[in-house]
Amino acid sequence: MQHFFINQELKEGKIVITDPELLHQMKTVMRFEVGDKCVFLDGKGAKANGVFDVVSKKEAIIVLSKVTYCPVNGRKVSLYIALSKKPATLELIVQKATEIGVTDIFPIVTSRCQVKEMRNVPRFLSIISEAAEQSERCVLPLLHNVILFKDFLNNFPKGEVLVGDARQHDVKLGEYLCGKNEIGESYGKDMADSVGVSVVIGPEGGLTDEEISDAKANGAKIFLLGENVLRMETAAISAISMVMFM
Repeated sequence: MQHFFINQELKEGKIVITDPELLHQMKTVMRFEVGDKCVFLDGKGAKANGVFDVVSKKEAIIVLSKVTYCPVNGRKVSLYIALSKKPATLELIVQKATEIGVTDIFPIVTSRCQVKEMRNVPRFLSIISEAAEQSERCVLPLLHNVILFKDFLNNFPKGEVLVGDARQHDVKLGEYLCGKNEIGESYGKDMADSVGVSVVIGPEGGLTDEEISDAKANGAKIFLLGENVLRMETAAISAISMVMFM
């Protein structure tokens, strides 16, 4: 059943949709008619069943029923992703990170980034919304403002911080997430469930030695995904998939 995010309070009764873009998607793209059913979400955890009562060029009237609240995913995963020189690369990462289930996305500027700002933020917000609808998420991930790497260090995330690098590493990510330390205490997966995880992926060319050293000094673990050197979008999608599902 098709899902839609709307910026309205969800409660039983009728709601009116007048947003031109959403109306176009409903009427022209999806071809909804009176009597068709869908699901509406507010992006904060509430969802409701909807039945189209009126569908016209200027508005859609939907009758909502059975308002429920989605259970909160126990694992909080934040993605710190370097700005890519190709907008399409960052768009793909944001789309797939949303589908996989990250809770926060932090665009970050590192030494080797060739761009310093996130262009066309409304497009990224639209990508997040559409990806969440497609994957039937109840809560939208939060897209944060662009930060500098030094700001990341100064406001170092709580919990597990995992920084990817293809040349040097402290742990192999798969082994780390499933492992135990030398005295038998669980880490990795158990730690992720209790305190949350932040995954950091550098730009094309990777993080500098100084950036890696500074992250380690703050308590980050440098991880390796495999023997092959991966593109940043492949590394980001692979790493957050492993963190989310292992």
